[in-house]
Amino acid sequence: MHSILSMLLTTALAAPMTGAVAAPADLKDVEAVLAYIRAHPDDVALVTRGLSHNAGRLTPVASAIKITHLAAYADAVRRGKVTPGERVPVALWNAYHLPGTDGGAHEAALKRLKPGASVTLDQVVSAMIEESDNAAADLLRDRLGPGALRKVARTRVGTINGEILRAFGGCRLPADTCLRKYVKAGKPVQVTLPAFTRQADWAETVTRVEPGVLRGVLAGLRKDRTASRHLEWPMRQPGADPGTLLIGTKGGSLPGVISEAMYTVRPGEKPRETVLALRRLPEETWSSGMRSYAHQQFLVRMATDPAFFSRVRAALK
Repeated sequence: MHSILSMLLTTALAAPMTGAVAAPADLKDVEAVLAYIRAHPDDVALVTRGLSHNAGRLTPVASAIKITHLAAYADAVRRGKVTPGERVPVALWNAYHLPGTDGGAHEAALKRLKPGASVTLDQVVSAMIEESDNAAADLLRDRLGPGALRKVARTRVGTINGEILRAFGGCRLPADTCLRKYVKAGKPVQVTLPAFTRQADWAETVTRVEPGVLRGVLAGLRKDRTASRHLEWPMRQPGADPGTLLIGTKGGSLPGVISEAMYTVRPGEKPRETVLALRRLPEETWSSGMRSYAHQQFLVRMATDPAFFSRVRAALK
């Protein structure tokens, strides 16, 4: 899921919104997100400085889980176990890709990077964060080892495409085995995804982590040069001014799930790291959120508007 930077900056500088609150079924703006959270507190995790709601409950966070991959990578770089310039064959990276299951993220990453026969490992990591390429995440997981991610997340972090193959691709083996056999075969498989409801049921079972743990991971990444360089990629976009508002972020979505792990830094203020996960969203509500990115605007508004933050905290008491 891409960040809409101009929308985030506009929200940060906007005056408090007034007027009627949108219906909770529609996540068209920050007030609608607040209304939905107020109406569905059991399906929300929100953790930040001064607010901890469902922080210790295992929660599906979709591609926000990829900050655990990033943390394991940054640690491996510090320890000299991998180097950012390590060459990765594009053919190998492509072998991890499941066409039609990632919203075009893999293809978008290849278009941005314009690789030859190989890319660097750091470029693979950039595709995992910027385009949210699942193939990049699974390749990195294999390169570092599942144990490295478990150490960061304090729970098992599974293979994303392996779980898709097991759930919808006809593979009856464990997810890791499904992915290993798929990569070894090197032949793209077009997975037919089922209706939204079945995908949403599946989304409840994968990418699960405690949001409080994820926030701690995010706080560490903010201080790490390797990791922050990737998370702060939106600041390279036109109009971004890190001297006014610095943003590092990784979002995610699966049917019924929308998530965001974001830190913000403003002059003269303490940095703020926030994790938001909305789960069991009805299809209409989920679709509206995917169109609006209002949850990202919501997090920036929390970080930049104390009165709004107080309203959010009151809604979750």
